[in-house]
Formats: sequence, C-alpha cells, structure tokens
Amino acid sequence: MKHFVVALGWAVVFMLPARAVNPWTAVLSRPVPRAYPSELRAEGVTGVMLEGEPYQGKETRFFAWYGLPKAAAATNKVPAMVLIHGGEGTAYDWWVRYWNEQGYAAVAMDTCGALPVKDPGTKKWRRHEHSGPAGWGGFATVEGPDADQWTYHAVAAVLRAHTYLAAFPEVDSTRVGVTGISWGGYLTCIVAGVDPRLKWAVPVYGCGFYGDGSEWAPLLVKMGPRGEKWLATWDASVYLKDATCPFLWVSGTTDRFFKVPMLQKSAALTKGPKFFNIRPTMTHGHQAGSSPWEIRNFANHFAFGTPLAPSISTQWEVRPSAQCP
Repeated sequence: MKHFVVALGWAVVFMLPARAVNPWTAVLSRPVPRAYPSELRAEGVTGVMLEGEPYQGKETRFFAWYGLPKAAAATNKVPAMVLIHGGEGTAYDWWVRYWNEQGYAAVAMDTCGALPVKDPGTKKWRRHEHSGPAGWGGFATVEGPDADQWTYHAVAAVLRAHTYLAAFPEVDSTRVGVTGISWGGYLTCIVAGVDPRLKWAVPVYGCGFYGDGSEWAPLLVKMGPRGEKWLATWDASVYLKDATCPFLWVSGTTDRFFKVPMLQKSAALTKGPKFFNIRPTMTHGHQAGSSPWEIRNFANHFAFGTPLAPSISTQWEVRPSAQCP
C-alpha cells in the first residue's frame, strides 16, 4: 500500500489551557554551549557532553552525538537536522548517520540525563554525574520550580544542541529542521513553538492535548489540580499556537499513546502550512518512527527545494447519479 502526505485544513473548536510564559526565552539568547569531550565512540559521528541548564542549583551537562556529511565545507554549507528520541530511548548514533548520508549535518541529544550505554545492573541507560532530571513527563514533580522540571530541561537541551550544531562553519543555520519520535514528538511540538530559527518540524506520534484521550489522561485526571497545572504549563498545546514553520505530522491510525483527534487539534493551532502522513496500523517505535520516506521528502523540500510528495488538498463527496442503473 502506498502512503501519501495529506494536507488538510482543520476547523476544530475547543478550550485551550492557560497560556504559560515561555520559560526558554533566556535559553535561546545564550551563547554556544560549552562542549566537553566524551569517551564514547561510534562510527562516523562524534560524542560530546554539552553544557545544560542548572538543576537544583547545580551545573548539568547532556550527551549528544553529532556528525557532518562528507560534502560539508565552510564554502559549501549544508542543512541540518535536530533529532529528538522518545520514551525508553537515548541519543542514537545510527540516526545521525542516516541524516548525514542524506546530506545533512545532524545532532541527537539525550533528554533524560543519560548516556547511550546500558547499565549492566538495571539494563537502563546509564546516568552520569552531571545529569539533570530523569524522564518522562515530570508528572510527580510538577509542583516544583519550572527550572527543575523535566520538560524544561529536555526542551533546553534541544535548543542548546541546535545552537551548538548551527555554529559549525559547515552548517547553514538558516536551513535547520527538527524531528522527534513519541515523547520526542511532543518535545518537537514545544520546540517548534518556542524556537523561531527552525524552518520545518516533523513530530512523529507525539503531539499536544495529553488530557484528551492520551495514554496519560487517566493519570492527569487522578492528579487533580496538579494534573491541571501540568496541562497548563507543559502540554504542547500551550506552545503550538506560536509555531509558524511548516509541519509534517506523522502517526498511525491505531496508535494507543497519541490518538488522531489529539493530533488534529494540535495541528489546528499552528500558523504555518500543515501536512499529514497518517499510516494505517503504523507500529510505535524509534525504527518505525524514523523510517517513513515522507520525512526525508519533506525535509528535502525545505532544505534543497525538491518537490513534495503528492498530497490531497481538497476532498469531495461523490454520489451516484439518479440516472445510473
């Protein structure tokens, strides 16, 4: 079965949460983050520890893989991709290499204070001495200061990684896009709403409106006022209406974590062009979420000016004529 990028206009009426002040304004104005060497190695990419935001009054760092395509040069600048992993994930070197092979510089950062190394004892990603808050969601700590919340640190890490990569002389800082998977798709939505430097965004599965039928909706209801505070402060719907870059929304019709109506309502908030690639029974995961060819096609259109995939812009209802036998 072929899958096509679908462009639709949505007219949805709903109540928005209270508008939070953008907590990342200061992060966007910071200089290029300090980089510290990492002992981790992977083929064709470089590992680095980047300066993060203070957590509970202490300095933090976060791990990232980055890489440049072979054709990159200061006189022949290349576009770039910012890659945000999802739940139970980390910074993936293979994801960076994939985009390098497409002609892009790329950076993939860990958003949970971990390294892309499994701890033998717990089988989880190993945390390090400069970690910020662990993922995901930060539901249990929502009553604490904004600057100590997981979402704040995760988004700040993405913004700082963007700043770091865009500063390379081989990178064209005017051609940078972002894509994220699952929780990374949620972060993609927030980042696109607070980072005006981005030229395109591709959230996969993840979106806003966690209180409207997501996997976490029952938990938010059970949290009562604390759940309402999370929705009003950290739900992606709070920031999506400030997003102006083109979006490609990728998901499956039966995704249990992020329902299609949530995605529709999220897309209705953005001010830029909206495209949809909704796949029947799309599986949920990092490999499935990174592999649709439409993501590459979408990025290539805004980075290199190549044609977009065929899309449906208008729908008609076709009824048989009364004269037909």
